[in-house]
Amino acid sequence: MQIGNPVNLLAWALIIIGALIIISGIASMLMRTDFEMGEQRRESKGIILIGPIPIVWGYGRRIWIIAAIIAITIFLLAFFWFP
Repeated sequence: MQIGNPVNLLAWALIIIGALIIISGIASMLMRTDFEMGEQRRESKGIILIGPIPIVWGYGRRIWIIAAIIAITIFLLAFFWFP
């Protein structure tokens, strides 16, 4: 496995950054004082891209359009990058 390849380095960097974001989110959630009370309103929002197909929940119409644009862009990049 070639670690020096720029695409591999970018992939590993994104994986590490994502893991750090998840860990910091969990840590900040556990440090909050109102976490134990359970009186806060919880909402789930997110976007998952499986290939060029976006799965979006918890957002309005504007985010659906943005997710579609991102999905089309990723699909076109993959289509032209790997002929």
